[in-house]
Amino acid sequence: MGIKGQGGAGGFAEPNQPPQQYEAPYGILGPPVNYALAVIRYMHQYGEDRTRQAMAEIAVSTCKWAQLNPKAMMREPVTFDEYHDSRWIVWPFHLLDCCLVTDAGAAVVITSAERAKSLKKKPVWVLGGAESHDHNMISQMPDLTSTVSRVTGPSALQRAGVTHDDIDLTMVYDSFTYTALVTLEGLGFCKPGEGPDFVAGQRTAPGGDFPLNTSGGGLSYTHPGMYGIFLVVEAVRQLRKEAGERQVADCNLALVNGTGGFLSSTGTVVLAAD
Repeated sequence: MGIKGQGGAGGFAEPNQPPQQYEAPYGILGPPVNYALAVIRYMHQYGEDRTRQAMAEIAVSTCKWAQLNPKAMMREPVTFDEYHDSRWIVWPFHLLDCCLVTDAGAAVVITSAERAKSLKKKPVWVLGGAESHDHNMISQMPDLTSTVSRVTGPSALQRAGVTHDDIDLTMVYDSFTYTALVTLEGLGFCKPGEGPDFVAGQRTAPGGDFPLNTSGGGLSYTHPGMYGIFLVVEAVRQLRKEAGERQVADCNLALVNGTGGFLSSTGTVVLAAD
């Protein structure tokens, strides 16, 4: 019989698991600390100021999308000064670098192409997908500045028969601002270390030329712990032209990427509308 963890943390608190034996004694406890370890390496490698500004760009732009989503939890405007002045959670993460903790639920229905054509709702097609995993504990991550989206992104695009330039909407898991930043690089939208330049100037915000996390994401919309399905739900809404004020013009092809564990695994899917 396994020894159950304490404190309601599920598998993260199982004392017989490797992270509790080999990382917890050294203070690596919970997602914020794990992800902070990764972003500190990214800062060292690519520049602290550049990384910090990129994280601010993502936090502010994501909140702008949330202001257009009536179901989003955080709908008040956030300025860059407010981002930088928000309280520390664990350095280098401010409060606004971290996802929400909310109650929520979502579901999707998957069926055959033949049946989908007979339904009342316009179908959204799965063109290609891929998933991969390269570590469990953060201390065993092959490269703290690169997630395995570097494998799943190109693979999903290849299977779908499309390129980065074809994508109209990108939805990526944003447990932290760093998660979104490093995922964009891994997916191949820009090269390693180029993420800060890629997201500069509120490019990912409403009105920018690279719509990202248009629901407000895990940072500003909702985050019940297992957030990935909400990425798919928003992509479907956008592809069906049902996103209201936040609707992306001419949105016919979306790339969705979810991240699991401690930057441990990713799944990427390419979705399309007729």
